[in-house]
Amino acid sequence: MSQEIFEERIKKIEPKILENLAKKEAFSFRINHHRGDERTIQSLKDEGFEPQRVAWAEDVYVLPMEDRKRIVKSSAYTKNEIYIQNLSSIFAAYSLRIDPDDWVLDLAAAPGGKSLIFSEKAKKVSAVEPDKGRYFRMRRNFKEHGVKNIQTYNKDGRFIYKSCPGWFDKVFLDAPCSSEAHIDGEVTWWNLRRVRRFSKLQKELIVSAFESLKEGGEMIYATCTFSPEENEEVIDFLLGRYDNAEVVKVEAPFENVMEGIRRWEEKVYSDEVKKSLRILPHGAFSGFFMAKIKKHS
Repeated sequence: MSQEIFEERIKKIEPKILENLAKKEAFSFRINHHRGDERTIQSLKDEGFEPQRVAWAEDVYVLPMEDRKRIVKSSAYTKNEIYIQNLSSIFAAYSLRIDPDDWVLDLAAAPGGKSLIFSEKAKKVSAVEPDKGRYFRMRRNFKEHGVKNIQTYNKDGRFIYKSCPGWFDKVFLDAPCSSEAHIDGEVTWWNLRRVRRFSKLQKELIVSAFESLKEGGEMIYATCTFSPEENEEVIDFLLGRYDNAEVVKVEAPFENVMEGIRRWEEKVYSDEVKKSLRILPHGAFSGFFMAKIKKHS
């Protein structure tokens, strides 16, 4: 039954999603500038790889999926000069424009890939992760990749705003979700109760993220799931709660995207949610949702 419900819901959003969910044609990585530089790519070429740079970033590359197991034995990987990360996730993190003096909050940070990106551009990053096991793996990840400007906190992100209201120049919230983008075959762990449970958690987290953001600052809310209850509905909830929240349209330099959904079943969301972005699975891109939000005074 869950399989049928899941597929029917996805078809209502965009039928092409189901066609591409199981296709893993390529994977992506970026240069870790704490340890690597342009010579990193040459070293990969010397070892027989043919990385293709994506058009919208100087330090992000794509390789065919058959190279995925082999690259972890490469010199660039073992020296932590590159970081393997999904292309949708990288684009979302790059969409948060970081200034050199910024203090950035990564509110659900593990395993830490986005914090690594922010740490290369910002003065300081605070990475929050509630799960103890994931938290310590994240700390080890930062150490291995040579980061010096990330503070880590093993805390529940829903309550961060109480201790640091309006502190951060930028905030990124890649919220815990039902992870529908990772379903590539039989539906086993997914159900509607899971979707509703995460939707409640995400609304608590986005309030904490927005309250932690300085006036005039920007944040990004993101998930790796398709359900509107976890995406547009969460943005609509925030807009209904705060008059000084504005969704800022993000222009994607690739075609596998669609705007946010305003109507879902019996619900009608704010017209502003159409400015959010859905990245459809394709090539090295996994399914993803993101919305950039500005906090006015």
